[in-house]
Amino acid sequence: MHLLPTPKVLLCDEATSALDPKITGEILELLKEINEKRKLTIVIITHEMSVVEKICDRVAIIDNGKLAEIGEVKEVFRAPQSKAARKLVFPTNPFDPSNPNGRLVRIVFDGLVASEPFIANLVETTGKKVNILSANTKSVGGIGYGQMVLELPPEVDDQEVIIDFLKKNGLSLSEVVRE
Repeated sequence: MHLLPTPKVLLCDEATSALDPKITGEILELLKEINEKRKLTIVIITHEMSVVEKICDRVAIIDNGKLAEIGEVKEVFRAPQSKAARKLVFPTNPFDPSNPNGRLVRIVFDGLVASEPFIANLVETTGKKVNILSANTKSVGGIGYGQMVLELPPEVDDQEVIIDFLKKNGLSLSEVVRE
């Protein structure tokens, strides 16, 4: 790779597509090094969220040619606001949301609370049980991020106790909309 003496921006359009994992890692390390040594802004266009996770500070999600969401990578991964960002950050939903009977909520957590046994604490503290329908985690910039989809009990009072507990313990949550 050859750079002009003092470019302000380096544009990388699908720089790692169709490369094997070893070469991809080497390219990303080179880009990090260029960014740090030259204080150069690097714009990366990619369909690979793993590239965003490894190298980016900010991310713009484009859906059907329109800007769906923009922000710090850690914030977008912690609490994606747009449907497009949610699909990219947490692409799989191994449950069928039309089947569960109870209210569904998605909990999103980061490294600050990811190491806490919050489901066990919830059951011990409130005596209320939840059903974990889906869960996954990933590391972005050395910080753990994850989500869980919980089915809450059918009683509204129990649901409110659970939601209150989760919020008081620093968890971001949203209702799962059945499509």
